Parts: sequence; C-alpha cells; structure tokens
Amino acid sequence: MEQEILHILQEINPYMEIETDTKLLEEEILDSMEILLLISELEDKYQIQIPLESLQLEDFQDILSITKFVKKQIEGTQYDN
Repeated sequence: MEQEILHILQEINPYMEIETDTKLLEEEILDSMEILLLISELEDKYQIQIPLESLQLEDFQDILSITKFVKKQIEGTQYDN
C-alpha cells in the first residue's frame, strides 16, 4: 500500500522528490488542494469514503501516516457493511 500511495503522490506532484519518509507537510510538498486531490484518489483506489470531519493534519505527515489512516478507513468501511 505504501508504494501505491507513493505513486499517487508522485502523480499529484511530479516535480518534487518524494520518498516514503518524506515529510510531506513540513517540506511543503502537499498543500490543501493537493490533500483534497490525494483524498479523492485514495477514495477511488481503495473504495472508501473519507469524511472530511475525520481529517487531521497529522494523518498526512508522511506516507506511513497516510497508510495508517487509509487502513483505519478501510477497517471502518468493513464494519459499516
């Protein structure tokens, strides 16, 4: 999943060097519009709904935190069914 998220981020921001440990917000790789685009891509890729009120900036610090957040959303979706 981390590699898939890395690929999505590289598509969103192709001119930035992004690695799995890159500090996305700290290094200003993601801005608010790019976070919304990332959320949309994650929803499509993983067939999940991410409620905007559940968003926390710390969930987008790096690829590991995004992966953890997505896994939590997937688990929540499974329990909703």
